Amino acid sequence: MNQIHVIAHTHWDQEWYFTRQDSMVLASYNFADVIDTLEQDPAYCCYHLDGQMAVVDDFLAMNPDYRVRLEALVREKRIFVGPWYTQTDTYNVHGESIIRNLKYGIFAARTLGHAMQVGYLPDTFGHNAQMPMILQGCNIDNIVFWRGIDHDRHAKSSQFLWRAPSGATVIACAMAFGYGAAKNMRSEACHLQGKIYPMVNLLRSRSGINDLLLPCGGDQVNIDPALPKILTIASAQSPEQDRYLISSLEHYVNILREQREQFDLWEGELKSPRYTRIHKTIGSVRYDIKKKNDEVEQFILRQLEPTIAMARHQGIPVNLSVVDTLWKKLLRSHAHDSIGGCNSDATNRDILHRLEQTEQLCHSLWNLVVKTLAAACAKEGNLLIFNPLATPTQRVVKTTLYSRAENITMTYQGQPIPFYVLKRDILPGGTAISLTADGECETPLPPYFRWQVALQTPVLPSVGYLSINVEDNPAPFREPEQTKGSEIENAHYRLTLNDGTLTLHDKRSGRCIPSFFTLEDCADAGDSYDFSPLAGDTPTRCSHFTLVDRLKTPLVEKLVVGATLLLPPDLAGRQENTRTPLSIRLVCELRHDDPNLYVESTLENSHCDHRLRLLIGSDIHTRHAIASQPFAIIERETGCNAQDWQEHYREMPVDIETSEGIIAIAEAGKALVVNSRGMKEFQIIGSEPATIALTLFKATGVLGRNDLDWRPGRASGINNTVVETPDAQLLKPLCFSFTVALADNAGHLTLRQLENQAAGQPFTYQRQTLHTLDHRLDRFSLRLPERRLPAEFSLLTLPEPLILSALPHAQQLHGTVVRVFNAGTQPVPVPESLAALRQINYLEEPVQPVTAIPPFATCDFLLEA
Repeated sequence: MNQIHVIAHTHWDQEWYFTRQDSMVLASYNFADVIDTLEQDPAYCCYHLDGQMAVVDDFLAMNPDYRVRLEALVREKRIFVGPWYTQTDTYNVHGESIIRNLKYGIFAARTLGHAMQVGYLPDTFGHNAQMPMILQGCNIDNIVFWRGIDHDRHAKSSQFLWRAPSGATVIACAMAFGYGAAKNMRSEACHLQGKIYPMVNLLRSRSGINDLLLPCGGDQVNIDPALPKILTIASAQSPEQDRYLISSLEHYVNILREQREQFDLWEGELKSPRYTRIHKTIGSVRYDIKKKNDEVEQFILRQLEPTIAMARHQGIPVNLSVVDTLWKKLLRSHAHDSIGGCNSDATNRDILHRLEQTEQLCHSLWNLVVKTLAAACAKEGNLLIFNPLATPTQRVVKTTLYSRAENITMTYQGQPIPFYVLKRDILPGGTAISLTADGECETPLPPYFRWQVALQTPVLPSVGYLSINVEDNPAPFREPEQTKGSEIENAHYRLTLNDGTLTLHDKRSGRCIPSFFTLEDCADAGDSYDFSPLAGDTPTRCSHFTLVDRLKTPLVEKLVVGATLLLPPDLAGRQENTRTPLSIRLVCELRHDDPNLYVESTLENSHCDHRLRLLIGSDIHTRHAIASQPFAIIERETGCNAQDWQEHYREMPVDIETSEGIIAIAEAGKALVVNSRGMKEFQIIGSEPATIALTLFKATGVLGRNDLDWRPGRASGINNTVVETPDAQLLKPLCFSFTVALADNAGHLTLRQLENQAAGQPFTYQRQTLHTLDHRLDRFSLRLPERRLPAEFSLLTLPEPLILSALPHAQQLHGTVVRVFNAGTQPVPVPESLAALRQINYLEEPVQPVTAIPPFATCDFLLEA
């Protein structure tokens, strides 16, 4: 005899094959019905609104008169809301975004009376290895999930202990039949005996405990008022004399806590398609959405929040509610379907537009904050250079300047700053309009100059800025000299184009990688969830590039090359052997004394149903792939056992993987490291030597297809109709950015140092009034507070291997949260600069202070304003 804890719930996708607007209208009826039903029937003891607050916010926005009633039921723990803001994806968004998702969700739920203390992720497509640490950082010691478990390779039972690389451990409960196990449960004997009782027997065999979890709900389902009576009948007729009762996830987790000592321990990610689909190749679907999301995340974390922290801690007020607004707007695009891109075209247009709106909010707020800061610490015409990293740095920075003078010079503390002009334009000054008694008076303004320059910065203070003087230069301006040739170099590398082939030379170690870049295109017979090969298709490869342009200055060298692939226009064209050209341009850049090769690629996609990858050659012999996950790295074996996989898996366990941004391969004494910007998907091909296949994008025209080669059976998504998604063909201009570096190891600290070099670039702002179009709000006059601040400032410094993760503003306290993590292999003592600060968790609650930070672990400190 067992207790069967029936979880009454609705799983509520904010958007999918329908739009958020559709969801809001439906929720306005369904959620109201939940409230009405619970108020009328005390036997219906509780109900779950899917563990995410965004949909609850939408309901209350359309039904504000229900707030008081909802609050009462939440306080009584009859309706459970939270802890997430949206049901996050755990692979295709930044680790900081996952933390903010949980934090904003918990705070929003608490305003209604209670945040559910269960890490409930019922439909997320797999779970990164650091999820236990993120959950524990918000005082949640458990997770209830569905996808990703393999009881043959992971824990043997549905209930187990899951440990993160940081050492944080939570109770995990895998829902064997998912969140819809007992959807539309009925009391008829044929239903109970044919479905429910056999299902419970399997749960019993996997569980090993007397209390079993049986979810009763499904996608956008309404509450069934008859459920209490149905469970009474199910109990009475149970062959095993099981007792069926409406229960809560919190109550069930309490039961698991009492038995945690008997559970097995598992450490690692949960990303196996053993029992459910996890869509391993969804990382390349709707690349445009993923790229825009990455751009917004990086801007917030590496530019907006550091600037806000620098300003606030010098007394400049900032409207922090705007930050909360833009984060919530961003998190709405992080639900597993939303960021996955497996939606209707109308929904994906909403998502992309929402990301663009978030980006505009970010840039507008940064514009106002940095303008206020510059007015207090820089003279007119001067350039502020910001360093977002927690270590001092000296870098080559590219920026745009404006001047009336025909030539300029730059100085810092009286010493000249080396810089080189990449381009100079003359811009019309326009007209000044003044209103007189005789009407408008127009006064022509003289032209001015726009300078695109590369400069060598002085040593920039950590998490700080300094001001550089930009002054008139009486010497005549000389146009940059054009040079011929087909190679570029710096202190680290030489990149050559010879007979159409790109070769990378490491000048310090002597390593040489011929055929460094190769383009590979193949058919994609899949859908918006998964790539699928086309039977008989042969990939088209091109490693021949033509020289387009070259730029050589002492600080920056660029090699611009082009390539053309002849491709079938679509799947039908592959049978007819029709081919048309697809042209790609690569801009390869080396900067003075920078260990990264910067690459930007552009194309205008004119072909359908295909996948384009860039193959990056190496001199590494390995059968392992290394990638970043939140605050950690993960090493995976390459290759997959394709023999008889259909007998064991719901989709092919292909070794196409996802990265938070870092991709690496290594052997003793050498490594090759890629930092991608918005490209999440990669595969390691071969081993003697290995090649990194970086997926640029995939193009498809349908939401779901039946019987894919790598995913047999029904179509994912809507399986009873075909939803056309022509926008997912991405027939538009596309841009790709990444870096490549050669190193002597792929240790965690080395990888994070290269990542900070590539993504943590210094950024600039010139105090000037000549040109007010680069930043939209520069055109508006502001009454700025009168204050004088120093021309140089540093907020904090961290010793390596500690890495600064983020500087969010505190929401419950007054100040800035300093979140650091340990990228070393040993515990690191809390540095003296932070030792006096209050230690808190992700929710800004006090914690027992630690004296050392373990590897892969985070630690939060409150820097009071």
